Amino acid sequence: LKFLFCFSMYISKKALRQQFDPRMYPRETYLLCKLEWNGSQNFWRHWVRNEDSKCDSRHDSRHDFTPRHAERYFLEEIFEPRSYNFCNITWYLSWSPCPGCCSMIQDFLEDMPNVNIDIRIARLYHRNLARTSGALRELASLQGFNYLASVSPDYINCWETFIQPGVNYDFSTVNFQSAIRMNRLQLADILQVSTL
Repeated sequence: LKFLFCFSMYISKKALRQQFDPRMYPRETYLLCKLEWNGSQNFWRHWVRNEDSKCDSRHDSRHDFTPRHAERYFLEEIFEPRSYNFCNITWYLSWSPCPGCCSMIQDFLEDMPNVNIDIRIARLYHRNLARTSGALRELASLQGFNYLASVSPDYINCWETFIQPGVNYDFSTVNFQSAIRMNRLQLADILQVSTL
């Protein structure tokens, strides 16, 4: 298994279109991050991609290893905690977190009470599996995790933040509004607490 982690400040127009179009099902996960310390108007931007050319454990549960997904890589290798500062993180993910990443994010937030994570996703990962749905519900109920109700990142904001300055905006979401609506309804169903 080979995982390649790519990271930088800006992504290509093609990557934004392909990875965040909810009608597409790419094998890799993109994580776009906007990070602000102490409510500053200045922010730090970064993106990470994990990629596997042969097999991805998100899609093949026969393997007994756990490679680091983009979420884990970001929190373990890129994020630098500052215990004295409050931090707001916004993640734009091409896939919702898998159960293992949900658990890791929960552990991270419990260890870092000064950090808030706002996650916005383009599509749901294995939405029909009970384990995945349960992990997303647990994560969404955690304090410090203030937003998992968005299926569809703010595409204009993503373009302005993560595409090299000076590139004209030519990204329309018109053709995939129905996929966004369907994913929003499915996420709302997953996050709804059963009253039975």
